[in-house]
Amino acid sequence: MKKILFPTDFSKTSLNAFSYALHLAAKINAQIITIHVYDILYIPTENFNFLLENYNIIELSEFENYKSEVPKLRKIAEKLKLEHVKISHVLQQGNAVIEILNTSIKEKADFIVMGTKGASGFKEVFLGTVTEKIINQSKIPVLAIPEEAKFKGIKKILFPIELEKLKLNILEKINDFAYVFNAKIDVLEVKTEKDKNEELTLNKWKEYKSVNFTIIHSNDTEGIISDYIEIHHIDITIMAVHYKDLWQRLFLYSLSRNMAHHIKIPLLSIPV
Repeated sequence: MKKILFPTDFSKTSLNAFSYALHLAAKINAQIITIHVYDILYIPTENFNFLLENYNIIELSEFENYKSEVPKLRKIAEKLKLEHVKISHVLQQGNAVIEILNTSIKEKADFIVMGTKGASGFKEVFLGTVTEKIINQSKIPVLAIPEEAKFKGIKKILFPIELEKLKLNILEKINDFAYVFNAKIDVLEVKTEKDKNEELTLNKWKEYKSVNFTIIHSNDTEGIISDYIEIHHIDITIMAVHYKDLWQRLFLYSLSRNMAHHIKIPLLSIPV
């Protein structure tokens, strides 16, 4: 059985994202492992017994709070009539990013699904957040759900990329995800001007009739993508994470951060 790791702090943003985890789990016959990570702050004292006692109190408080919050997840599943999805829970002390990534490896998870509140500034979405760090370091796909996103099905997927850099293995991964939801894929490149290789590049991918390939000429990459999403009723955006090409990776993350905050639809990052 496949596994979906769902980090949660039981906030409104996190609980909203849980519906996406449930729907994905139902589609791919996966179980959901929720993980709540808490950190014990350092309490300066010379008395070790006093320090230990206070740590135990904090841990007990975290556990009691955890027990009271977990039923909310089951209620969401029942409301969506997805109570058949198997759900297990992990409470872990430590650094959120480290523990989430370690658990994804230990459990051999197939996806990480998590909510993201984003930042107030247009250019600062994800920057410095747990979500961004998870996306940067995860070896498996991460589905990030903005707080305003509401699950209404996934029928249209947008994958912005430079077509000359598009690799077959990336497209196959996206195809696998789209197949689960019977969704259509739009691959879009926004470039400043036309060049002689465009037709050759488009012809190269013509055999993939289930995928729509488009090139638009503009200096406003983000504006074009945002408009495309609205006009074509895109449900989710996919970004490829390039570990070997630092500059392209930074560009993609910059673009994904801006988009996720501006258009308020989920972002699926795929490690390459």
